[in-house]
Amino acid sequence: MNIEHLSTEEKVQLAEKLWESAYQEQSSAPISDEQKAILDARSAAFEKDQNIGTEWHLLKKQLMEE
Repeated sequence: MNIEHLSTEEKVQLAEKLWESAYQEQSSAPISDEQKAILDARSAAFEKDQNIGTEWHLLKKQLMEE
């Protein structure tokens, strides 16, 4: 698919349609037991410390300073 000819607005609309399609299909995409275990561990770690992470602009600034 060649999207180069699309306007910015059309590209955004296409991205939205793709995202919605992927979202609707996510329930049909099975995950492995290993992936489920990883997600469960990450969820438990978040519930324990409530660390939401670092905002992108702050992390980027920190990385650029190193």
